[in-house]
Amino acid sequence: MPDKNEKSKETLPIVIIGAGIAGLCISFYLNKKNIPHIIIEKGKAGNTWIEERWDNFHLVNPNWAMKIPEFGFESDHFPSKDPNGFLNKKEIVNYIQSFARYLNSEIYENENVIKISKNNNSYEIQTSKRLIHTNTVIIATGAFGNPYIPEIHKNLDKDIFQIHSSKYKNSTGLPEGKVVVVGSGQSGAQIAEDLLDSGRKVILAVSKCGRRPRKYRSKDSSWWNYEMGLFDKTVNDVKLEERWKCSAHTSGAKGGHDINLIDLAENGLELCGSIKNCQGNKLFLKDNVYENVKFSDTYAINWRKNVDEFITKNNIKAPQESIKIDERIQSNILKNYDQILLNKEINSIIWATGFRYNFDWIDLDITDKNSHPIQYRGVTKYKGLYFMGLQWMYSSKSAQFIGVAEDAEYIVNDIVSKNLFS
Repeated sequence: MPDKNEKSKETLPIVIIGAGIAGLCISFYLNKKNIPHIIIEKGKAGNTWIEERWDNFHLVNPNWAMKIPEFGFESDHFPSKDPNGFLNKKEIVNYIQSFARYLNSEIYENENVIKISKNNNSYEIQTSKRLIHTNTVIIATGAFGNPYIPEIHKNLDKDIFQIHSSKYKNSTGLPEGKVVVVGSGQSGAQIAEDLLDSGRKVILAVSKCGRRPRKYRSKDSSWWNYEMGLFDKTVNDVKLEERWKCSAHTSGAKGGHDINLIDLAENGLELCGSIKNCQGNKLFLKDNVYENVKFSDTYAINWRKNVDEFITKNNIKAPQESIKIDERIQSNILKNYDQILLNKEINSIIWATGFRYNFDWIDLDITDKNSHPIQYRGVTKYKGLYFMGLQWMYSSKSAQFIGVAEDAEYIVNDIVSKNLFS
């Protein structure tokens, strides 16, 4: 008799792992060429946006930058007519799931991929429900990888509430009391503001991150970045260490606005240096709050100067706007303190400390010393094995709605050229 616990075995031509926007764009171009395939998703379509974004999350690029094939801005399917608006979390999830329905592809939700291995000329995919053999697999499991919290957090007392920023939803999900947010990149700065808006008292451990003005000389900063070609910079143009610097913070919430740490400080946000170590109920701090806030402002000033040079060089008509150093950033005002004592008044920590790739579930030599996939434009050294939707997979826009479709089309064309679907 057959073993009832034995997983079913199937042979399929192409398997996409992940039903986020990256995997769905691959499916779009495969459908255009009538190439059969399936998509496996551990949760629901758009799972990362559902599970790893806070309730008041908004995109930081405007609607006009949504360039999904047949589903982008100005298409009949787009949820807004405002080119300068910013989709919120609910709209993003609905948008991705609507795109999935539009494709009408075979998507198997709530099926987790446990392991991928190579078996002669094909790949064996072990999921929570079955075994699949395929000649071609596209790994589109998310741009950022797994949530990362520094090991030092383990030195804190067990009763101290700690979560990664990907698990934060709103202030009501935290214990009462003051909250420490660690990291002032995109997520940390926006979450600190969200908490402050909710009436919570917040301490922000400031990291070395720039800030990006929301608007300058009558145009949105994303528009200037697009016109200046910053979205089109590729791995051939930008050194590795430059690609992984902290993301400059701005916000698409409230119709889009600047996030200026000094403005937030004047509204009650406490600023301190970055975290050096943890022990018991104490956070030990670096003496760099002034240095890091100054860096944030200098970044914004330099960005504006680059825009001014671009305007002059290209004879663009734009209203004048002055560039000013923020005189409120003073070392005698932004004083650091050595430590934070966690107690009944200060009892929650949100670690906005980024993500790390982990592809240990792929039983192949496919990552470098930094755990980054070894690939070029999604193509690996293994015939039929592709990555999709990674940050800086090829260009600065590879993991964004503005550029993900270009990478997807390139990969599908590579699959076709190698006849990997028969």
